[in-house]
Amino acid sequence: MSAVARRYAKALFALAKEGGTLQPAAEQLERVAAFAGDPTVAPVLRSPLLSAERRAELVAILAREAGLSDLLARFVRLLGDHRRLGELRAIHDAFQHLLDAELGRVRISIRTATPLATAAQADIVATFSTLTGKQVLPQVAVEPDLLGGVVVEVEGKVYDGTVRTQLDRLAKELAGTASL
Repeated sequence: MSAVARRYAKALFALAKEGGTLQPAAEQLERVAAFAGDPTVAPVLRSPLLSAERRAELVAILAREAGLSDLLARFVRLLGDHRRLGELRAIHDAFQHLLDAELGRVRISIRTATPLATAAQADIVATFSTLTGKQVLPQVAVEPDLLGGVVVEVEGKVYDGTVRTQLDRLAKELAGTASL
């Protein structure tokens, strides 16, 4: 995440907090970021060939179609004026991080080889809730190439309990003793 995205997100967050509209701003920003992240739209938003008039038209359409509040419409217009529309996805991510911190939440990524049972997912969430002292919002993904086990990512840390990692560790240990 770029410093530019963090600065814009921080400014929007402060304005939304002051206006008591944090949650609506987050929802609207998510809608706009989803649009901006579309593979057919993103190159257009980043294009240096997009004229100021076209950017203004694009912003007006975006604000209208996404049903943006005055605050978000002005914010997106500012991004367009400064040629930062391509940063919308990163700004959204930074804003979401600020909102989560404000609300005492943390997002975790859980990757498994097979779908998790509800009880197993609840155990992981409870463990990381205790570990972080925050409300945990899990995002679960199934990745068959993991072989087995679980990888959990939280606040920049990776907890890897996969079979592949355990086999790699064992191989390194065996290679280390074999070279002695």
